[in-house]
Amino acid sequence: MKLNSQAALLAAVGGVLLLIVGYSGVRGVDHFFDWLVAIFGPRPLLLELSRIFGGIASLGGIAVLLGGYLIFKDKVRSGRILILVGSGAGFFTLLLFISVNLWREEFSYLVEVLPAILGIAFGIAAQFRAKAEPILP
Repeated sequence: MKLNSQAALLAAVGGVLLLIVGYSGVRGVDHFFDWLVAIFGPRPLLLELSRIFGGIASLGGIAVLLGGYLIFKDKVRSGRILILVGSGAGFFTLLLFISVNLWREEFSYLVEVLPAILGIAFGIAAQFRAKAEPILP
C-alpha cells in the first residue's frame, strides 16, 4: 500500500471519528482570524477569507474525509489544507489542548472529547504520512 493510500485511510478514520462526535474546526479558524484582525485591523479581505475558511471548517469530519479523498487522488497539498481546516487543529494545538486539560485535571472532559482528539490525531498523522509530488522536476 503506497503512502498516500495509507494517509487517505488515516484521514478517513479521523473524519469518521469527527463526524461521530460532531466536532468541527470553526473555533480554531475563528481564533486564527481574530488574531489576524488584531494585527492588521478589520479588512474586507480578512472578513471574506474568514467566511470561506469558517464554512469549510464547519464541515468538520466531512472536510477531513474530503481531504483524505484528495490525498488518495494525489492532490496532497489541497488534501492537507482541507484536513487542517476541517479539524481546526495542528499537532501543537492538539498537544496544547491535551496538556492544558491534564494540568487542570479535567479528566471527565478529556474522556468526553476523546473521539475528537483521536480524530484530529488521525488527521494530523495523515498529513504527515502523505507525500506530495515535487512542483518542479
